[in-house]
Amino acid sequence: MLPVKLDNVSIVVISDSNNPRLLNPDFLERNKIVPKEWKVKDVLVTPPVARVLYENGVQIVLEENRFHIVSQRPDMVSWEHELPAIATSFLDMLPHVAYRSVGLNYVFLSDQPKGVEAEKTLIDKFLKRGSWLDFGQGMTGVTLEFQYRATQPQMNVKIGVLERRDSNGTSLEGFIFTVNFHHDFKTEETKERASYIKSIGQKRTEFLQFLEKLPL
Repeated sequence: MLPVKLDNVSIVVISDSNNPRLLNPDFLERNKIVPKEWKVKDVLVTPPVARVLYENGVQIVLEENRFHIVSQRPDMVSWEHELPAIATSFLDMLPHVAYRSVGLNYVFLSDQPKGVEAEKTLIDKFLKRGSWLDFGQGMTGVTLEFQYRATQPQMNVKIGVLERRDSNGTSLEGFIFTVNFHHDFKTEETKERASYIKSIGQKRTEFLQFLEKLPL
């Protein structure tokens, strides 16, 4: 299997009538939603959106129509346990909100192949040969999206080549895999929703099993 590294992982809960002004470090610590020892790095609280960022790379965001928690440095925390614990504790604290669908999201990166070789690999492995590949000066890259939506949770996987921009311009890196598991819930399905949120580690494993089947 192609070696990949988890770059970030997140839980997104779509809901109605959130109050972003509730979200602040004191609220999270007082209600034991986050571990007491976590150190706050940055805070933003406005009527449309509030955000609390911790030094370990965990960021909690509350908007009027969604709750979002992401680990930007998953190697710094036990994200399989910490993120679901925070998400379910937060939802339990505000049960009057109409929570609906849940997304479990992952971004994986590969080191090799890199650059033009990575783009050529996607073209050669996944696209049928034809004159469209030679259109203009020839196809230089492709972004693929795999959709599995027959049952819930639905899985969507986008595969492309990561572009990095800095003062020296743009450079091509290895593959980037953007993965989403989406599940709709009725408002009253609190146990089912919590169980699904806690499956975030299992869904990571399911993606890796899918990755094994790809010709990369």
